[in-house]
Amino acid sequence: MLLAAVLSAAMLSSCSNIQTTEEQPSAETTEQTTEEATVGESTPSVEKITLSDESGLPQFNNPSEDSEVAIIHTTLGDIKVMFFPEYAPKAVENFLTHAKEGYYDGISFHRVMEDFMIQGGDPTGTGTGGESIWGEEFENEISENLLPLRGSLCMANAGPDTNESQFFIVQAKPDAAKEIIDSGVADLTEEQKKLFEEQGGDPSLTGSYTVFGQIIEGYDVLDKIAATPVEDNGSGEQSKPVENVVIESVTIEKAK
Repeated sequence: MLLAAVLSAAMLSSCSNIQTTEEQPSAETTEQTTEEATVGESTPSVEKITLSDESGLPQFNNPSEDSEVAIIHTTLGDIKVMFFPEYAPKAVENFLTHAKEGYYDGISFHRVMEDFMIQGGDPTGTGTGGESIWGEEFENEISENLLPLRGSLCMANAGPDTNESQFFIVQAKPDAAKEIIDSGVADLTEEQKKLFEEQGGDPSLTGSYTVFGQIIEGYDVLDKIAATPVEDNGSGEQSKPVENVVIESVTIEKAK
């Protein structure tokens, strides 16, 4: 896993497509696979984000009253997420508009990698498709106030400023995050290292992908999807679910 993280970080800056070197989420016009996102009733998660320090990161706040939250109903259960439009307005608008119009209904998670992430949002289920609500790629929205921690909802891309419809949710737990930190792949502050070691996530993704949401319920479902058996996705990477995990629908509601 560490070797994969090192290779993927090095290839991100040199390629226009997201690589399949095992540790970089990608949405590209040449390879990658997404399948389905499903909407259903949300089921409370026993896991709750807590911090031993006061980070001030919005990812650890409750959603603002009357703000929009999404329930991604999948064939393995529901995942509820909140959004950060103040930091990633285009990514949030893109996801919410797609969700309200049913764009993600019936799409599967085409790329699943335990101790890394789950990726979806491509109607073709191949990882080569999808488009934004504007019909063209849009720019990254990187903020130091948001990190690719466990449970973060991020835009997949094929390189800087190539965001369309594909997204991923970071699943890596603290042990996996610590291995990446110890490898020296990620350039982090001591405060950031502490957050990743406490909360999990993938430090090597920091600064390369837009973080625009965070799971507030359904970490058990995230882990269940990440643990689904996978096979070769056609490029030599073992990441395509043997049995499709589908997004049945995405419900948008107001936070309470």
